[in-house]
Amino acid sequence: MFSSQPLNSRPDEQGTPAHQFDPALTWLRWTILATMLLITLAWPVPGRWGHQLWPYVLAFIGYNVVIEVTRRRISSLRTYSWVPLFDLPTAGLLYFLDAEPGGPLFVSFYLAVVTAATYWPVRATVVYTLAVAIVIVVIAPTLPQWSPSAGNLRQLAARMVVLLMIGIGTAVMARRLARQAEVASLMREEAMRLEEHERLRSDFIGSISHELRTPLTAVRAGIGMLDASASDRLREEERRLLANARRNTERLSLLIDDLLASGQLETGTLRLDQEPLDLRAVVTNAMSAMHPLLEQRDQDLEVDLPEPLPIKGDARRLEQVLVNLLANANIHTPPGTRITISGRAGADEIRLMVRDNGPGIPEPEMEAVFGRFHRLDGAAGGSGLGLTIARSIVELHGGQIWAERVPEGGTSFTIELSRRADGGAP
Repeated sequence: MFSSQPLNSRPDEQGTPAHQFDPALTWLRWTILATMLLITLAWPVPGRWGHQLWPYVLAFIGYNVVIEVTRRRISSLRTYSWVPLFDLPTAGLLYFLDAEPGGPLFVSFYLAVVTAATYWPVRATVVYTLAVAIVIVVIAPTLPQWSPSAGNLRQLAARMVVLLMIGIGTAVMARRLARQAEVASLMREEAMRLEEHERLRSDFIGSISHELRTPLTAVRAGIGMLDASASDRLREEERRLLANARRNTERLSLLIDDLLASGQLETGTLRLDQEPLDLRAVVTNAMSAMHPLLEQRDQDLEVDLPEPLPIKGDARRLEQVLVNLLANANIHTPPGTRITISGRAGADEIRLMVRDNGPGIPEPEMEAVFGRFHRLDGAAGGSGLGLTIARSIVELHGGQIWAERVPEGGTSFTIELSRRADGGAP
């Protein structure tokens, strides 16, 4: 009538995963056994034939020792799912030897019901609980202290109700815990899968970025040599084609730098090689990298750096910040825009501003533009990572970057970095 098969599929119908409740149930059974033994030793009561009850409790403890040994020796019987089949006749025999209705040995029935409810489906638990109740009703009138009085009948009925509530309540709770454990397990597996997917994606981006950089370097070198040695012998359309190729290699180089930096920032592997430097040198290198792209859109670049800007930082990464800010202005402002780079050295900090006179960024978007893949309405071009990377690199330097509207029109991006402690120019 009852299945002793470990139940490890759907928790609401088929039970709970094997071994899930074993430790808790082992602790519960042995705690109850110890409590029963202490009660019978502290308040000795003679059984049916005048013997003390504690030897019967010791017999029940010996039975549980056999259960534990069997569970550990036989792998197919590792869970408690088969134990209720033996708990019921054992508990019934001990209760038959008792003399007190509802006495300490009655607790063994509760233990049997709880064990069944933990591992069996709800329907099987209800049937099992009813079988336990029938056994109790059959044994109770045979106990020496039993009398068919109204009080004893009410107590027996109350015990049956409590027994049924314990069985059904434990079964429902076990099903719910099993479902929650299953959901948690699925969520952990999904998190691990996503983590592995993210790792593979980052590895792929890093690998492909490095693989693209080598041929791109060769192409840039070839275009540079061709421009230097043969530009005067090329026709006008050939020179335009060569300039276009140069601009596209520069744009591709910016995209590769962004992809590589984004992957390193996500995985926390981007490291700074900081040394004393003058930000003016960083600006000069960034201007050289962006010159072909600015020239293509007929955008003027003005520089206002009248004094040294001494800081301690990673020149290559700060150049990437400047390049991304210039690329942002290059892409998102119309041809003929004027872009200005200015800088000032304060007592404790250095400020560098990149300003344009384009249409400007709407006020609500001032902070949002630093989000990954954020684009303004109608904007096109770029990787959507430039400003995110710029902010991350600046923050790694202990600085900050923000955007604000220019009163006369346009947008200004301000970088604020700590000045070198000695205040001297490198």
